[in-house]
Amino acid sequence: MIKFFRKIRHSLLSKGETRKYLKYAFGEIVLVVIGILIALQLNNWNESRKTNDEFKAVLQQMYTVIDQDSENLTLIRRQVSKQIEIIDHIVQNPEGINIKLLPHLLFYLDLEPSDLNSEISYLLGYLKFNPKNQKQSNLNKSLSSYGKAIKESYNGSRKDITSFLDELNLPYPSITFGYSALNDYQNMDSTFFDNSDIKRTLKLLESSKFQNALKSSRSMKFTNLIFIDDIINLTNTNKRLIQDYYPDVKLLYSDIGLVGDATQHNNWIKNIPLTLTNESQAIWEGDLILSDGSLKFREGENWNFNWGGDAFPSGNTYSYGDNIKVKSGSYHVILNLSEKTYEFIKQNK
Repeated sequence: MIKFFRKIRHSLLSKGETRKYLKYAFGEIVLVVIGILIALQLNNWNESRKTNDEFKAVLQQMYTVIDQDSENLTLIRRQVSKQIEIIDHIVQNPEGINIKLLPHLLFYLDLEPSDLNSEISYLLGYLKFNPKNQKQSNLNKSLSSYGKAIKESYNGSRKDITSFLDELNLPYPSITFGYSALNDYQNMDSTFFDNSDIKRTLKLLESSKFQNALKSSRSMKFTNLIFIDDIINLTNTNKRLIQDYYPDVKLLYSDIGLVGDATQHNNWIKNIPLTLTNESQAIWEGDLILSDGSLKFREGENWNFNWGGDAFPSGNTYSYGDNIKVKSGSYHVILNLSEKTYEFIKQNK
């Protein structure tokens, strides 16, 4: 092609047609410039598309992390609410408490959740956005604000209750925030405290100073509930903003199954796998035969992410929630991780 253009130029010069030569040369320069501009435009478009694809890839990971944050915050909220229920029970109806568990419960009241350890701050370091793209810029700003807020998702309270118990020289039981609340505190060792320990603890309830400590603790926990609710609202807001920017975004959960003594495996070790039937909505389904007992949903064969519930045959899922008590029969199971719901549809066979 270059040789062809060169022959034309030489022909015009040899014929002495200088004016035509200059016009032709100018036209050739214009074509070259246009070609360069088109190439630059294509390159910019390709780079923009690549940047946007990378932006969406990180957004999708963030979307799942924020969903997990919301689940964990909801779990913390339920556990703090249970602590408030204990305080109300002790203050309003101390006679209705199992006195063998009373020292355990009082020690438990000063326990706090561990740090949330959200991965959002880590992912923010990989969220490369185009500052000229207003939508990307606004989304990055909102996610950055969320990343700062999530680090302070719970304000620690004073250990006023434990200080009273220490004055009684009570032994410190092995208790864990959240876990010890499972099964309504029935997993606590009722023989850990002797009768003398229990009597001194009961006497402590008559102290006005201790009653005030309980009320102060309740106030702090109630304030934390408000703070937690604010962060949960932030998770919902940022999930919605991501959905608005990236309508095809989806949750990245995988290998979801059912585990429990109600399954065919009759244990809490091996899953009955479910099938992903709707990737965009994170809906998992399966057909299985159940016996009377309990089960939970979980990801993989570990307990990093698991969901329980308090109703049958349908209800809402809760991260690390109670075991779902089921009745024997053949069921079609539907788990919707986007809506946080489950349903066991009995099959007539």
